[in-house]
Amino acid sequence: MGVIVHQRKILLALAAFILVLAPVQGWGETTLKSTSAPLRSPWSAAKSAPGKVKYNCPKPAPLPRDIVATQYYNDAKKSVIDPVAYAAYNAVEAIFDEQMGAVASAADAYRRSGNPAAVDCAVQLLKTAATSDAMTGSMSANQAYYLQNWTLGSLATSYLKVQPSGLVSAQDNATITAWMLKVGWQVESYFEPHRQKKTMDGRNNHIYWAGFAAMAAAIAGNDHKLFDWGASTYADGVDAIQPDGTLPLEMDRGQRALHYHLFAVTPLVMMAEFGEDNGLPMYAANNGALHLLARRCLTGLANNSYFAAKTGIKQDTPEGGKIQSLDVYWAVPYVKRFPNASISALVNSVQITPGHFLGGLPPQ
Repeated sequence: MGVIVHQRKILLALAAFILVLAPVQGWGETTLKSTSAPLRSPWSAAKSAPGKVKYNCPKPAPLPRDIVATQYYNDAKKSVIDPVAYAAYNAVEAIFDEQMGAVASAADAYRRSGNPAAVDCAVQLLKTAATSDAMTGSMSANQAYYLQNWTLGSLATSYLKVQPSGLVSAQDNATITAWMLKVGWQVESYFEPHRQKKTMDGRNNHIYWAGFAAMAAAIAGNDHKLFDWGASTYADGVDAIQPDGTLPLEMDRGQRALHYHLFAVTPLVMMAEFGEDNGLPMYAANNGALHLLARRCLTGLANNSYFAAKTGIKQDTPEGGKIQSLDVYWAVPYVKRFPNASISALVNSVQITPGHFLGGLPPQ
């Protein structure tokens, strides 16, 4: 209970914080285009290797080529979970979670210690997926495409952590990145038509997660065209942010409105980090609208009554009144770039754990 009270004190102070946004130019088409320079990530600097020590590399079940997964909400707002359908989906996702977790753990172990054995582990796991052409076959339903997309984003981000080590052979790098780009372009080929048709998943958080996955894979494979497509989904996201810092389609999610705002801000911040590392002024887009979303999310964690009033229903976030790691995962790189004592205090009050679909720990 003490943790919850401490967090609320921090957040109530944060709720009074007003971010001053300087007038800047909104997105122009040219600002979405990367230069010809090699693409970079927040982990482009290699860690020193102190000498190989033992690393216990897990052996997760192999990822399938075809993905069979269905959605698990049973209401029009997609806010009420059907427990039977959810259990069935979780059984499928567990295979992907195990693989993402194994690769992320190895990548984070390398970033902590520089241990070459951890790099070997991550590379072997990814090479196994690549040589089996995992996740490139048939998709049973929209949810299968989402799982493909989320898994790619996680695995590609983990790979960005070990790729600069100097310990990945040219042949292994070529095998892994060719596969990641293949999956990345499949993600684009599913989401871009939906985006053009303005379907729900072509406009809401799903398109941001698709952009995040595409940008991570593109950086790994130095594919500027795919990177630029991902950056364009970010532009869509910040253009959708309202003056009050909300996203209309996420506000439509009933009791899970705050949850889905947090689920949307996470890939947007990660894409902003990818863009900024490559010379794109992502945080300045649409007059700095991402800051409005960040503030609305943080104050919503302090007091979710704004979301409850707008939706007309009690919110299910924060879960049990306690802020979870994934609620503020995105704030780790955000506050490093935009220092704020209250946000730092909030982040420090939560044990940040490897992010689901995010390739492990955030950029430090």
